[in-house]
Amino acid sequence: MTQEEAGRLPQVLARVGTSHGITDLACKLRFYDDWAPEYDQDVAALKYRAPRLAVDCLSRAFRGSPHDALILDVACGTGLVAVELQARGFLQVQGVDGSPEMLKQARARGLYHHLSLCTLGQEPLPDPE
Repeated sequence: MTQEEAGRLPQVLARVGTSHGITDLACKLRFYDDWAPEYDQDVAALKYRAPRLAVDCLSRAFRGSPHDALILDVACGTGLVAVELQARGFLQVQGVDGSPEMLKQARARGLYHHLSLCTLGQEPLPDPE
C-alpha cells in the first residue's frame, strides 16, 4: 500500500460505510454519481479483490472459448470487472448500471461493446438478448 493510499484509508472506509447505510434508491444513485471520479482509487486503497475473484470463478466455470462468450456486467460501476474479463480473453462485454457517472467512467475505459443506464429491480434490462 502506498503512503497516499494509507493516508486515504480512513476517508475511504468512512465512504464505504456511508454507502451501506443509504437505503433510499435515489439517494444511493446520487451517492455513486458523486463517488465515481474517485471510486477506482478508493477501492485500490482497500485492495478490493471482488472483480478479480468474480472473473476467476467465471473463468473456471466457463467451458467454451472466452472470445465467443457474451457477458453482461450488471452493476458495472467504473468497469473494474471488464478490465479483468479482457485480461482473460472475454472481449464481448456489455454493461448496465444505475449511475450515469459510473457509466461515464466505464465508457472511458473503452472495454464495453455497449453500456446502458438501468436500475435493477426498477426497470427491465435494456436488451432482452
